[in-house]
Order: sequence, then structure tokens, then C-alpha cells
Amino acid sequence: METKKILVLGDSDSGKRTALKHVCNTLIETEAASYGKTTINSKKLQIFSPSSAERFKFMKDILSKNMDGAIIVIDNTQGITPNCEEMIDFVEERDVPYIIFANKQDLSDILLYTQYPDAIIIPTQATSGKGISEGLNMLVELMESKYISKITAVSC
Repeated sequence: METKKILVLGDSDSGKRTALKHVCNTLIETEAASYGKTTINSKKLQIFSPSSAERFKFMKDILSKNMDGAIIVIDNTQGITPNCEEMIDFVEERDVPYIIFANKQDLSDILLYTQYPDAIIIPTQATSGKGISEGLNMLVELMESKYISKITAVSC
């Protein structure tokens, strides 16, 4: 069974850990990071989420090594902060598929606008799990299509 690595980023209190609890069979939480596993479409997913605390900022670089995709969780009541833009840039520089969870839709369902034209934004509500599995499934599809396009690009 194929294994994929996903990195989950977001500001403090954006709902990252709550969202992960809806998709991971078990979620291991430490002060520096969270880690969980799940299986979707015959693919094992290893999901890592570094802490948002400033003193653990280095964990993002460590956990992003060999990642296949990313989820950026944004608190929809706050919108895209400069820190969120930094996270999106971080993922885009690594050229991996990613999606944005516009979380806390129960508190604010205002459309989330971004300056990133290729960003896919999924409205979510981590407390109830609404949109979380659908967003994860979409990311898995994006990772598959990226892999297929790479194969096509090198075929003779």
C-alpha cells in the first residue's frame, strides 16, 4: 500500500488539531507537533502538524521534508493573515499540491479571498468535521494527478 506524507499548517487556534481528530485513526499530540495516520483510497496517509508556537517554528522545516501535499488551516473569522501568506508561500516553494481549509464556518461564512490564483479553498467546520474528509479526499486526488502529470512529462 502506497504511503503519502501530508503537512498541516495553520495559525494558533485555527482548528488544526480539531480537524485532524476527524480524519486520523489515532492522533499523537506533543508540545512540538501532532502526528496521525489514516487510509484513503488504498493510500496510507501520514499526517504531521507542527506547533504554531514561535519556539517550535523550526519543526515546520523538519516535518516538510519529503512531503507529498499540504493543508493550510485558516481561521475564517480572522481571514488570511501575513503568517498564513507565509505558510502558503512555504508550501508553494516546495511545489506540492495543497488545499486551504477556511475553518470556523459556523462562526463566519464570509468568502475567503486570496491572492493565490491556484489555491483551492474548502469551507470547513472542524468542531463538527464538516468539509474535513471531503477536503482531504480532494488533496489526495490532487497528489495523484500531480504524480500522473510527472509521469506523462518524462515519458517518451
